[in-house]
Amino acid sequence: MPQMIVEYSDNIRNLQKQQLLLDLNQALFATGLVDYPKNIKSRIRENHDFLIGFGEDAQAYIHVHIYILTGRNAAEKKQIADALSDALTAFKAYQAKDVEIQLCVELTEMPLQDYRKVSIRF
Repeated sequence: MPQMIVEYSDNIRNLQKQQLLLDLNQALFATGLVDYPKNIKSRIRENHDFLIGFGEDAQAYIHVHIYILTGRNAAEKKQIADALSDALTAFKAYQAKDVEIQLCVELTEMPLQDYRKVSIRF
């Protein structure tokens, strides 16, 4: 079920998007808190219009937002956030010359009773 949205500033160049998503998915699955890899849905968005602080040019970001269903305890949520943060920090397949990059992970819980998923096959 986890839904993961990665956003990054467009002053990060040549970001290997599919590799980043794969690394994050693998890190999440390695926690043992996701039953099947196919339950992880990830996507990535490049932000062309952004502002950090008052517009300092030497700033960039990669922000991972993970949505999970309620039911995890604090230790499990920390484990997920730490695993994604570690994978994001280890990832180096991009270029950002003379830029300070903020690497962020945000975890949001979605109420289980409000979530619906239907799988159909054609």
